[in-house]
Amino acid sequence: MESKQDFIKHTMEKIEFPEEAREVFLHLCSKIEGKKEFRGKFTELADRFMDGESESVFEELDVLAETMEVPTYTMSMMLLLWCSEPLYEKYNWEDISEDIFWDTIYDLHCKLMECYEVYGVWGTFVRTWYPGFYEMTRFALGRLQYEYSDFLLEEYKAGGNLVKKGDRVINMHIPSSGSFSLEKRLDSYKRAYEFYKEDFGDRPIPMVCDSWLLYPKHREFLPEHLNIRGFMEDFTYIEGREEETFSNAWRVFGKDSDKAPSELPQNTSLQKAYAKYLMAGGKTGSGYGVFFFDGEKIIR
Repeated sequence: MESKQDFIKHTMEKIEFPEEAREVFLHLCSKIEGKKEFRGKFTELADRFMDGESESVFEELDVLAETMEVPTYTMSMMLLLWCSEPLYEKYNWEDISEDIFWDTIYDLHCKLMECYEVYGVWGTFVRTWYPGFYEMTRFALGRLQYEYSDFLLEEYKAGGNLVKKGDRVINMHIPSSGSFSLEKRLDSYKRAYEFYKEDFGDRPIPMVCDSWLLYPKHREFLPEHLNIRGFMEDFTYIEGREEETFSNAWRVFGKDSDKAPSELPQNTSLQKAYAKYLMAGGKTGSGYGVFFFDGEKIIR
């Protein structure tokens, strides 16, 4: 690529940013590059972010955003786009496939669309989610994302396999990038097994997920045809937790998440089921699930 702006433009096209969003970030990139003071500070922040200094970088980024009269959410995404080039170089250095890089960085698209849906701003309101991607501890392998974690329960056994509290496991995340059908999930589990199997001695890998998607009471009110229900059945054990407020309401209802239950949109099967459940006084929550995967199938 000939310039920073060229790589950012290529990245946004590759990960399917809407045209309006591309224009916003290319204009901001030109503004940063067009003034020595801005470029110097932004380059410094980007270098420090890639070196793992995210907390202090975010604080100074907010100051720069205010100086340049740019929304913080937009400036945060600008930093991530700017750093996509050194991250790409790190993938090459570590000999990790370009496909994995693009699948992983596609998360920027997911968070961009969530930010626009909830706040009407092109950017991201979850920038603290990203150090793991840029430190290369979290990867997208097909439809799902994975990283190392420690097992949180006392122990779990299945098919002669055992995992105990504190043991290394693979923790998965589900970005908001469309359908996660059984076919796509199994494809991702298989990719994850190939990616991590050497670290587990080619044994079945314990995979876990801690998410609102695994709230056990979903079985009581979500339609069986929803992929959330299918995803729950992949796990051979789920431990649930109840919460006082629906902290993940924005994931279901977007910008309308603060409305009273009777006023929530009901445009999808998920929204209809949740709205009805909340109107009836239902409590929400999350779940921690686990299963072993041997490279081909879930071990039960």
